Amino acid sequence: MSTIILTGGGSGGHIIPNIALIPYLKKHFDKIYYVGEAGGMEEKIANQHNITFHPIKAIKFDRVKILKNFKIPFVLPKYINDGVELLEKLDADVVFSKGGYVSLPITYACKKLKIPYVIHEADKSLGLANKLAGKSASKIITSDTSCNKSSKYITLGTPIRDEILQGNPTKIATKLHLDINKPTILVVGGSLGAKAINDCIISCLGSLTKKYNIIHLTGKGKLPDIKMNNYYPIEYVDNIGDYYATASLVIARAGAGVITELQAIGVRSILIPLPESASRGDQLENAKKSNFTVIRQEDLTPDLLLEKINTTMSSPKPISNYDRETSQKIVDQILLSLK
Repeated sequence: MSTIILTGGGSGGHIIPNIALIPYLKKHFDKIYYVGEAGGMEEKIANQHNITFHPIKAIKFDRVKILKNFKIPFVLPKYINDGVELLEKLDADVVFSKGGYVSLPITYACKKLKIPYVIHEADKSLGLANKLAGKSASKIITSDTSCNKSSKYITLGTPIRDEILQGNPTKIATKLHLDINKPTILVVGGSLGAKAINDCIISCLGSLTKKYNIIHLTGKGKLPDIKMNNYYPIEYVDNIGDYYATASLVIARAGAGVITELQAIGVRSILIPLPESASRGDQLENAKKSNFTVIRQEDLTPDLLLEKINTTMSSPKPISNYDRETSQKIVDQILLSLK
């Protein structure tokens, strides 16, 4: 009986690619478990996909309140030991880590137990957890060759769920009663929402709804109290592929996973990356290397957004160059780490 542990969390970008691998992993592993933070988004998503979830404790590096990080050296060793106990209990043969602070206790536990593990980095540079875990990883899979430092690295891209490529626009048009005479703009603030984007879209609604259907994925708990023709605010959806297929234009953050999905389906897009003050700058880096329209959050105004929407809508649709064998190629690397 072979067992693989999936880990990664904190945001959808550290979770959804793991889910994309599951149909391919099931061909080779008898048991698949997901390990993440109790009550985190990863627990909910794992349960939705019928993957047994095991909680661990983890601590996040705080880029704003720096003093909070002084406790990391005191609590992380305990969390790593908990990870050791869990991996022994689950009789893990290999671990696949998508990164994020949640993954660190498990990858460090792998090192202690000499369990092989493979990590994946979707951004144009390694995140902190992957930098730390990469030193003892069997393989580091990247989406961009600029990450690669040695023969341990291999660039294969980011896995996306098959349903992303098989979206059905009729489902959404029928469900929401969209005006078929208007093109549709899909606004995606990310799984956690994005206040700056949400506020700007709401400021533009009077102009936007005259020309477009606006489907606005606001994030959990961020629904505005607004009723307007051709405006469809929704907190969160599971079938994002159907919504992508409905859209003539997508407005989104610049997480690597989202960019991969938008490029794979070939849809006009405007990216508004998280500012460097709220991240390590990875989203801005991702956006610059994409072929999409980019607006810095610091520059975002209703007038600029309307201008960019008009120019982007008149541009040619991007052509997809996504390798549909990506998930299988990543699973092949996981299997090689067992030899």
